[in-house]
Amino acid sequence: MSEPDAAASNEPPEGVEEEDELSPRQHVRVMFPTLALAFMLLAAASVAGIGGVVATGLGGEPIDRPEGFSFTVDADGDDTAIVITHPDGVVPSSKRVVVVDETGTKVPWTDLQTDVGEARITGRSALACPTQGATYRVVFEGRAADHTVGAYEVDAPVPASVVQRCQAAN
Repeated sequence: MSEPDAAASNEPPEGVEEEDELSPRQHVRVMFPTLALAFMLLAAASVAGIGGVVATGLGGEPIDRPEGFSFTVDADGDDTAIVITHPDGVVPSSKRVVVVDETGTKVPWTDLQTDVGEARITGRSALACPTQGATYRVVFEGRAADHTVGAYEVDAPVPASVVQRCQAAN
């Protein structure tokens, strides 16, 4: 055969194989870098997804944020107390509920609770003594942030003698 006849035939030059003629092992060798990259990206995306779920708390048990607290002043007896009541009785997620005074002191709801759905601020806890003008907040400590779910400024007059006794006791 002459040179032009070889060019006219559609056969590859000697030593070069057609792509269709690659063995399965050669196909794997050619595709391995692409497959390895795809698996590494899949692994990285899985780790990032799991980390995101853990960080945001998604997938955990749902947490009910309590709402609708009411505040009253109980001036009967020797102590004046701020009574905080929840309308449903049992406070949802009470382990995540704290009461905060105006100085930023936090006391867990469970430490102030005197009855189901009721807590009393009397000054016997770490919270400031109830005085006229004092503010108290009920705060729900969520997974990502804290939420004020109730706030109250004492508007009822509190006798000076009660305040003095409370402050002297603390």
